[in-house]
Amino acid sequence: MYQHLLVPVGDTDARIEAIGHATEFAHAVGARITFLHVSPVGGEVGAPRWHGDGRAHEWLARAEAGARAQGVPCASVCIAGDDSLDAIIAHARQHGCDLVCTSASPTPTATTAMNDRMSDALRPAVLSCETDERPAVTASIGALLHAHRTLPETLHECLDTIGAAAKRGEHPSVETMREIVRRLHRLSAGSIHAKRKAALFRRLRKRTSRVNAELAELERLHQRDDDMLHELARMVGRESHDAPAPELVEASLFAYARTVHEWMGREQGVILPAARRYLSYADWAEIDWRFGSAGLVSETAKHDTASGAYGPRASTD
Repeated sequence: MYQHLLVPVGDTDARIEAIGHATEFAHAVGARITFLHVSPVGGEVGAPRWHGDGRAHEWLARAEAGARAQGVPCASVCIAGDDSLDAIIAHARQHGCDLVCTSASPTPTATTAMNDRMSDALRPAVLSCETDERPAVTASIGALLHAHRTLPETLHECLDTIGAAAKRGEHPSVETMREIVRRLHRLSAGSIHAKRKAALFRRLRKRTSRVNAELAELERLHQRDDDMLHELARMVGRESHDAPAPELVEASLFAYARTVHEWMGREQGVILPAARRYLSYADWAEIDWRFGSAGLVSETAKHDTASGAYGPRASTD
């Protein structure tokens, strides 16, 4: 049986689903995982400082969090180079992996052709993970993953705002700091995304007890998430003469980001695969209907666009 899986990591819905499948499989057969992210050589032209390796390390952290939650030993590798299937299989051989788990191939015969070309006994096999294309499942999970992307993007914008002010030898205004916390609150506990997630959790508990412990751990992490945001709000809510140093706010945002990536990884690597397995299509259709997945993403994007760049402004709360 397979002992060591290589799993390419990325932020597409298909890659996230494949990571979940691979983690479940590794848990079932007692294998370990090496998560791999391959960044384009040279990175993105004109990309902000948090693009490239910084963002990749966050995706890897989420994948590792999901694996740890299932008791799967894991490690991560982030490199620059070619992310073709040939290159990925070469990396698998380099790291001693006997199976590559990746998202569905661009062409139906790509995996078969690759397996045929590599005939020696040491070549790793390739498992191409198909995606769940049921409309209500795709819409509901797509909306949740959109929320998983929006919150980190907002955190990066917050940190960039503080960093840009520091480079100018300035401190962000108190109102800017307060707007940062207000926006994070809008994306956290009180958001429609959180309500959708709570509805999914409730239905999953009704269908199976297998993930009850993980759901309880996620509730603890979400409570910690809320507590950290409340502490941030308390810090920046002080009068101007007593406002915290930007460095303290920045450190708190980094700590908050670590918690965010932990619970996101557990949701992506444990809860969503379990939900696909145990929820009926009627469950998914009900979740999708109640929260209007199709309109939610566009409405959220519209709200985020209207928020604009950070700076002194009147509260929108």
